[in-house]
Amino acid sequence: MSLPQTFPLTGMSCESCVKKITARLREHPDVSEAVVTLKPPQARIMTRTAFSDETMNDWLKPLGKYRVEAQAADDKQPDKDKQSSYRPLVILLAYLLLVVAAASVMHGGFELSMAMRLFMGGFFVAFSFFKMLDLRGFSDAYRGYDLVAKAVPAYGFVYPFIELGLGLAYLANWQPVWVNAATAVVMGVSLLGVLKAVLSKQTIRCACLGTVFNLPMSTVTIVEDALMLIMAVVALVLPHG
Repeated sequence: MSLPQTFPLTGMSCESCVKKITARLREHPDVSEAVVTLKPPQARIMTRTAFSDETMNDWLKPLGKYRVEAQAADDKQPDKDKQSSYRPLVILLAYLLLVVAAASVMHGGFELSMAMRLFMGGFFVAFSFFKMLDLRGFSDAYRGYDLVAKAVPAYGFVYPFIELGLGLAYLANWQPVWVNAATAVVMGVSLLGVLKAVLSKQTIRCACLGTVFNLPMSTVTIVEDALMLIMAVVALVLPHG
């Protein structure tokens, strides 16, 4: 059985570094697959036995400067560091709620279906924007935990455009039944990948805001995906207006 592991790396500066580390990792008898990326600087490997940071550093030592970056697991991070990590996500969600509140005032009152539609539309458009700032970097990071992207790497490049399409469809109130159904499927599959990564306690960078912000994979990511899934399902049974 192959075990997926991800290690953040230091000392990388160019694609030549990527090639050297990739070649070195693939020489290890217990490594069946190795994918090294510059943005973010990390190595994703499939191994027959679990590798520790020390094991990786010992194997990379002949290459010189490359080492596994010391990084505590998310559940061992100080509370202050966690709050700092999630600050961009919290601010973005607060902005979306303010937009919904402003639209409700203009509309003359709060309406659940409209509020969810605007929130989900803004959510997808905003998150898509950050992913597209570094499409290749997002794709590499996303492939580290998403089930579909692992099987079909091209999905990582397509996913931000799927989010953009869903966001625009929500804002335009276009084909709400089909759009909510598609959202439920997309977010359901995404949630499964996140759950698997979190439960296996992999130290993986969450790619929900692309590679611009360093968000750790945690229960917050599960809540984020689950919330969008629930909202899509609820929207399917609400009147569409």
